[in-house]
Amino acid sequence: MHVMHVRDCRVFVAGYAEYLSEEMDVVSVDFEAEYHRMRYAALLWNYGLQKMKKGYVNDNDDPPRPRTKNISSPDEIEIVSIE
Repeated sequence: MHVMHVRDCRVFVAGYAEYLSEEMDVVSVDFEAEYHRMRYAALLWNYGLQKMKKGYVNDNDDPPRPRTKNISSPDEIEIVSIE
């Protein structure tokens, strides 16, 4: 029996989200955490290489966007009461 380690939970959640977004059957038994961990690492590495080849820069290099300081309060019609 495979014992899932604490660090495997993150990759399981990522895999579950991928299965849901792709509308695939969710596998709850025999989930290969190490395979998915390596696969996601390779996908992220490839994504970084593609960005580098195309000359993209990180969002961190961009100046911060101005934030809206005014927050409108909801109208009474928008407020829903659950009883």
